[in-house]
Amino acid sequence: MKKQVGIVLLYLITGIFASGQTRTIKLDEAIQMGIQNSRQLKLSQQKIEEALTKVEQARQLTLPSAKWSAGYSHALMLTKKFNLPDAGGQTPKALEFPFDLTLYQSTLSINEPIFAGNQIRYAKQSADLLVKMSRLDSDRDRDDVIYTIIEAYINYYKIRQSQKVAAQNLEDVDNRLTEIRKYEGQGLATRNDVLRFQLQKSNIQLTVFELESNRKIANYSLNILLGLPDSTGLNVEPLSHELDSNTPIDDYLRQVLSDRKELGSLDYQNQLDSVNIKKIRDAKLPTVGLGGSLYYINPSKDLIPKSGSFLAPFVIGLNVSWDISSLYKTRQKVQEARIQQQEVATRRDAFSDAIKTEVYADYMKYQQALQRIGVLEESVVEATENERIMLSKFRNNLATTTDQIDALTILYGQRISLELAKADATLAYYNLLNATGHIQPQTH
Repeated sequence: MKKQVGIVLLYLITGIFASGQTRTIKLDEAIQMGIQNSRQLKLSQQKIEEALTKVEQARQLTLPSAKWSAGYSHALMLTKKFNLPDAGGQTPKALEFPFDLTLYQSTLSINEPIFAGNQIRYAKQSADLLVKMSRLDSDRDRDDVIYTIIEAYINYYKIRQSQKVAAQNLEDVDNRLTEIRKYEGQGLATRNDVLRFQLQKSNIQLTVFELESNRKIANYSLNILLGLPDSTGLNVEPLSHELDSNTPIDDYLRQVLSDRKELGSLDYQNQLDSVNIKKIRDAKLPTVGLGGSLYYINPSKDLIPKSGSFLAPFVIGLNVSWDISSLYKTRQKVQEARIQQQEVATRRDAFSDAIKTEVYADYMKYQQALQRIGVLEESVVEATENERIMLSKFRNNLATTTDQIDALTILYGQRISLELAKADATLAYYNLLNATGHIQPQTH
């Protein structure tokens, strides 16, 4: 039977090595690897780059526009003679045309906007605000990625701690089973007592196998997040649940109003709406531009004509355009834009209330998690003493097998609960940081 227990323990402890190379990783290291591997953050960076291109496009609106066109035409005259009457309607004058006519023509136009109702300036402002919003969205995505990695890391840590407790419990039960078999041989215990311990051992072995299956699943998921080969076995470093239990709630509430990226995005959206209102208003203004055009007309058959056989006029002028209908069409558009801006302000106020409530609730959950650890630590001490007393009574025939198994089960349950409570408290702390909008791992 000791050989069987050894096999189970070996499976539990070294199972992590079976699928490939093993790597021990700290929480902060896992976070850095996850950030570098995150496709979500790569997409966020691409969105920032896209917004930056819009800024450059807005700047290019001030540059002059140039356009060149060229054409070639060839006409066949079905009638070579044309009678052109004179002004008095007398004998018409006959014109003779060649059978075919060739025409080369080209135009080069350059236009420089002088005033466009401030639309160019507003386009620049809008593009700059979109870049700032994209960067805030990227920061928020980064926080989400960090929290996801922390959550996966702590979940894996909980499984590994449960495995250690299960291994210890299996060893304790196996020692009791060895002892009870000796008592059976001496006539001090019944066969039923032995069977009860064997059943308890089998139940723990099933738990061991289930935990190992869960570990493999969590290991695989963590490998995907960190960009490691699928077969990499992971060991994790111990976590501290006592991270920052002395910071008052008021500090967290102040932090959330300054650090939550969603609030910053709504502030930028409010500014963007203000720019949009100005754009709509200024759409009523005329636009002014300076332009010049060079024409080339060559009616001869020669691509390069002789001097005096082609025309090349250059035209320069000032262009003014004014959409008069905008004077009465923009009023409702301005009103709509103002309502949209008011909606943004209302959403910001509602969101501020919601996140303060969220932070307060997360703070209380963290404090409750720390209190739970204190209670469970006392429970483990009490359960350990209870199991020791019950074992002593059992050896003196003052307690039954059921009493001793129950004591072991209680001790095992309290140990598991304590380890899980410590991990949950760590996660509760990072959940609190995430709610404030500035999640930053701390190592001790």
